[in-house]
Amino acid sequence: MNGFEEILRQKGFPRVGDVVRSRKHNSLWRVMDREVWRRVEEDPLTRETRVVPTFYVSFWRIKPGVAPGVGHMLGHVYTLNDDSFSSTWEVVSFH
Repeated sequence: MNGFEEILRQKGFPRVGDVVRSRKHNSLWRVMDREVWRRVEEDPLTRETRVVPTFYVSFWRIKPGVAPGVGHMLGHVYTLNDDSFSSTWEVVSFH
């Protein structure tokens, strides 16, 4: 897992408990979970199956007076070549 932690750090992924801001909706979300998954897919050139590391991040929308984990939640899967996290989210606080 240490190699994956380094990849997550380099790509700017937040840690569990960090707060991020949605660039589209200007809303605050707390990172609730972060997992490494392995997805099996076919290589387009060789047609052989291969394992692709993916990173699942789940978010909980912060609203005043609402307990953590209650209310709107969402998750997204990112791959090694996916740089959409930084265009979608801004890390606003670290714990």
